Amino acid sequence: MNETQLEKLFSSGILIDENVKSAEINDVDWLIVQLKSANITFLDQKTLHDIYKETVVSQDTYIEITKNYKGGTSASKPADWVIYFNDRFNRLKNLLLNKGISGIMSISQVKEMPIGSDVKFIAMISDISISPIKKFTIIEVEDTTSSYKVISPTAEPDLLPDQVVIITGKKSKDAIFAKSIIFPDIQVKENEPVAIEDAFVLFLSDIHIGSKLFAREAFEKFITWISGKTNEYSEIAGAVKFIVIIGDLVDGIGVYPDQEKELSLTDLKSQYSELYKLLKNVPKNIKILISQGNHDATHIAEPQPGLDPIFGEELYKLENAVFLSNPYQVNLVVGGHKTNLLGYHGFSITYYVNNIDRYNKMTVEDVASIMRLQLKSRHLAPTHGSAQIVPLTQDYLVIDETPDIYAAGHIHKALISKYKETILVNASCWQYQTLYQKKYGINPEVAKVPIINLKNKEFMMLDFLGEKVQIYKKGIKT
Repeated sequence: MNETQLEKLFSSGILIDENVKSAEINDVDWLIVQLKSANITFLDQKTLHDIYKETVVSQDTYIEITKNYKGGTSASKPADWVIYFNDRFNRLKNLLLNKGISGIMSISQVKEMPIGSDVKFIAMISDISISPIKKFTIIEVEDTTSSYKVISPTAEPDLLPDQVVIITGKKSKDAIFAKSIIFPDIQVKENEPVAIEDAFVLFLSDIHIGSKLFAREAFEKFITWISGKTNEYSEIAGAVKFIVIIGDLVDGIGVYPDQEKELSLTDLKSQYSELYKLLKNVPKNIKILISQGNHDATHIAEPQPGLDPIFGEELYKLENAVFLSNPYQVNLVVGGHKTNLLGYHGFSITYYVNNIDRYNKMTVEDVASIMRLQLKSRHLAPTHGSAQIVPLTQDYLVIDETPDIYAAGHIHKALISKYKETILVNASCWQYQTLYQKKYGINPEVAKVPIINLKNKEFMMLDFLGEKVQIYKKGIKT
């Protein structure tokens, strides 16, 4: 801002943060009107961003935020965990009750029923064990009234500790012999084409700016493509409405052993500033959704609030960016048509890779199966300990609304798949193999971009690693 603009703001009773003085403002009078109408007397970087962000997107293309964690505190005392788990249990219980199953009892009522009675109840799984010959499963369950033992005559590979399920069965002296185990599960989404022009959403994750192993050339090729300066698939680039970035924007500091040996930038603000220099070249008519991951400048416990302007002050200059929590849920709106997106960085996915033998190869099929299991459980970290958690009064990792798209990252794999017409996305990465990854045999898939057409839910993946932008088929599972 120039001296005249600053003087106008001061004379209007508006104080200005030092970081805002370098911002480029075309119409300071319009800005003053917006500030006064919102009763704002202090202009910082975040406020400036929030005022301008809606002016660069056409009226028929925008987002509706339906779930977004703004921050909160918890002492993590036993009482806080009781409130947290009761909230999870009651919300998943309500989802199960919406399935229209009648005759549901509490466990204390089940205990009062005569031996041989048919029973139905909702419970949280506290422990699971499989018989040595794998012919039946022993399940310890509980609700807010009591606990009990359930025996299933078959192995139950999709059961996890802390899931909430409906169990039907017959009561014996010391246990329930299960006839069925019903998960909250998502609904089947409609997948009919809608009356809009082609409108694409694409997905990035794990950019890891600040790492010496950042795939800069590939990312710059992506920026050139999205800016309409590349011949290959230019018709898609020209119809992109949203870019979704699902965490690990930067490499961070001290995240893994000996990380400093692989850093090109050793200051967090510098890392975010470098990302801004790249993203500022994205056309302003494209909305950028930005959320955090475990490498970013936030606490590792989930949910994680949106990026703090103290660290990401440069990124807040992006007028077309929206900063969201991890996880979040939004509607992508184009021409009045809404597509619900669930975004989660995906930290809990590695827990199931490491703790369930059938997923330990971490193939794209394994990752898709884990994401399906999360949707089936209606929770992003069903097992306590699969992610670090802030025990708030509300469990933000419960999946209340069935998404049209569930997008994650974290595991550096490229994936597009489907479950009950919900599209599953894992958004690749932009960092070559680190020493830490090499130690554990992790081979990242770099610079692959999943793309979904909101018009008809058709999807594809582009590869920016080679000489030319090309189709990448390996991670697509229909």
